[in-house]
Amino acid sequence: MYQFFLACVLLSPLPFGANRAWSWSLFAVLFAICGIIFFIQVLLGQRTLHLSYKSILGAGLLWCIPCLWMLIQSADVMPETWAHPFWKLTAEAIALPVVPHISVDPNATYTALMRLMSYALVFGLSLQFNRESDKAQQTFKALAYAGFAYALYGIIVYIGQFDTILWFDKWTYQGNVTSTFINRNTYATFAGLSLLAAMPLLFEAFKLSLKFGLSTNYGREYFYEKLLIKGWFPLLMVLTVFSALLMSQSRGGFLSTLVGIISLLTVLLLSHKVPQKKGLGFFVLALSVLAWLIFSRSFDILIDRLDALDLESKGRESVYTLLSHISNEQHYLGMGYGTFENSFRLYRDETIDGFYDKAHNTYLENIFELGRYQAYALFASILWLALICLRGVWVRRRNWLYPALGVAASMLVGAHAFVDFSLQIPAIAYTYALMLGAAVAQSYPSKASPKVV
Repeated sequence: MYQFFLACVLLSPLPFGANRAWSWSLFAVLFAICGIIFFIQVLLGQRTLHLSYKSILGAGLLWCIPCLWMLIQSADVMPETWAHPFWKLTAEAIALPVVPHISVDPNATYTALMRLMSYALVFGLSLQFNRESDKAQQTFKALAYAGFAYALYGIIVYIGQFDTILWFDKWTYQGNVTSTFINRNTYATFAGLSLLAAMPLLFEAFKLSLKFGLSTNYGREYFYEKLLIKGWFPLLMVLTVFSALLMSQSRGGFLSTLVGIISLLTVLLLSHKVPQKKGLGFFVLALSVLAWLIFSRSFDILIDRLDALDLESKGRESVYTLLSHISNEQHYLGMGYGTFENSFRLYRDETIDGFYDKAHNTYLENIFELGRYQAYALFASILWLALICLRGVWVRRRNWLYPALGVAASMLVGAHAFVDFSLQIPAIAYTYALMLGAAVAQSYPSKASPKVV
């Protein structure tokens, strides 16, 4: 069951990041089947819960608030004054009775709720499967290998100038690495998560190579020899994925990945979990050299993209301003989760140029759709889990790198959510939920989590 579940997550980027109705519905069904089989096995005594869900009760209760509100937004039983004015105008226009809702598009809200619940299911299953350290190791290793494969595929398509995504002609972002995703920014987020997943392999290679330290000639010779023999493949993986990240030419993806990596190194330094500071310093130096060698190859293109940030940000700034104004007026009810494309067009004015089916800021979009306080509950639930991971870095005596990766992954996707919508792409959400579930599962000492049937 674990292997099938993991395979589903790793294969989710294949059909355009699972960002099509048929694909996200298919994966929602597959994960639901995994969940049903898992809990039937628990009820029959064939499987044991390795970690009580009471450990994440606070985050779970916060998560339930927006989910329940989505059901209310889609329901037709509510105070008439709660209904969106759109429904009254529609009834007047067609001269027929119309059932009012809070949501501008109840079907879209139900679909978005289904997707959100499938992310929660991936997190919950990951939490149980990855409580055992060898399973967590296998999960992050599989994510790293999958990220390497997707990066390699993207680079081959880029160098060969095939301009395809699988067997489909590429209709946008030609000249950028997008791998099996449509949007370069979305792939950049996936590449960043893949880089973080490869860190345990890289850390292990450095740890084995630093057996005799770097203070003596023999220690340094041993380090270089072992690193080339034992650590060449993790280094190759990191080099390949980072190259693909830069070739995507995604400003937000590049900067948010830096945020994630810096967060990881900062947590490790502050927690004093790394016994050899010189070793960590050398590790950071090695990563910096690799980054610079790759970055110099794409420096001019990426700098041009960063220079263009000001021009593009003016259009988004108008969207952000309008969303903030609307949210202040409708801060209790929202427009309906998952309805941004339909609801935003009702409010846009002459200050907005171009087409926006996403707000390019997940936080503002969620507040616009859910209502301010319901969205805050959603954000707080994820923050709660990230704080559990942060605490786990200090609490764990072994395997503390996995909770640290949960913090770093949360920082990465959280930073990118300010400027784009990668977390709204199912494959990215599945990957992050898998990593976060494994990180939270490894945030508790074994003796602190008795097995519960």
